Amino acid sequence: MPLHPFLVKTNAYQLIKIICRPFYSVFRYMEYLSFVKKHNAKGQINDYYNSSATYKNRYQLHESILTKLNNKSVLYYEFGVAGGDMIKYWSSHNTSKDSRFVGFDSFEGLPESWEDKEKSHFDQKGNFPDIPDSRVSFVKGWFQDTVYKTLAQSTFEKQCVFHLDADLFSSTLYVLFQLQPKLKPNDILIFDEFSSHEHEFRALEIFKKCCNDQWDFKFLGAVNNYRQVAFILKSKS
Repeated sequence: MPLHPFLVKTNAYQLIKIICRPFYSVFRYMEYLSFVKKHNAKGQINDYYNSSATYKNRYQLHESILTKLNNKSVLYYEFGVAGGDMIKYWSSHNTSKDSRFVGFDSFEGLPESWEDKEKSHFDQKGNFPDIPDSRVSFVKGWFQDTVYKTLAQSTFEKQCVFHLDADLFSSTLYVLFQLQPKLKPNDILIFDEFSSHEHEFRALEIFKKCCNDQWDFKFLGAVNNYRQVAFILKSKS
């Protein structure tokens, strides 16, 4: 006889849920560490474990990718712009006139709390970053209201760089599934808070399972103890 009718009828599931929740969180953390172990010492950049990891180290990973691209014309899509530091960095270092840089953000901050940051953290009061470059554009609004429509009207013939800096599990997973029909070999995915194992790491792992291993996510490198991680897509077919 199935156990679940008894658990539902007695409400015992509520106590079991409370007891088991920490173990599930630990399990996901161990899954993340398994990824770190597998990729440790691989890729162009890998500073695990670096006791002096700092915010500025993230630029090393982006610089290595820009160097690899060698000023090639690309389409750069950033999901989570905030003050615009990274989209400004990319547009100033990739000077190809045919490159395009598109940033998606509500510019109202986080829609919910994340790690030690409260809802609305990163709020830009609705203002776009001031980047005087005609190749740069911004799409304002929550992802569920803007990403599908914008991507449906876009072309992806060039090599694409997708910078996922949405922080949250739900936002990252949503973007990944919107990108799925657009992805092609040699596109690059960069995660900005990958070590947030309950969020960006978890979103990627679920996405990979749902795609039935269509892509080989070839590890390019990591910085800040896997806080920022990059992959290049290779087809398995």
